[in-house]
Amino acid sequence: MKTAKTLNWIIAATGLWEILAPFIIGYSSATGAMVDAIILGILLLGFGLWGGLANSTGTEKAMSWINAVLGLWLVLAPFILSYSSVTGAMVNDIIVGIVVVILGAWAAVVAGKSTV
Repeated sequence: MKTAKTLNWIIAATGLWEILAPFIIGYSSATGAMVDAIILGILLLGFGLWGGLANSTGTEKAMSWINAVLGLWLVLAPFILSYSSVTGAMVNDIIVGIVVVILGAWAAVVAGKSTV
């Protein structure tokens, strides 16, 4: 369970990055990409914190799977929302999305398992 909590804290940090990325990378003028990044960042930050602070294995697993799905959305969003021409946003979202899918699925699988 400790591993899952740590992974959820890392996901929360990626959420914070996602909120700040449009301004740091410089795609804040691409409204669709920026709004998607901020909304997804808030969700990742919130669900990551919730999973990291959860006392229930079920809650921890649920938050981890939700984060994995949000990561999948990040990978697909540049193409679905048509901002794949904004290179910085697309590359950032794909990389962050893949990381979140892996961490979220990993946290969901190890949640509830005894780890020392």
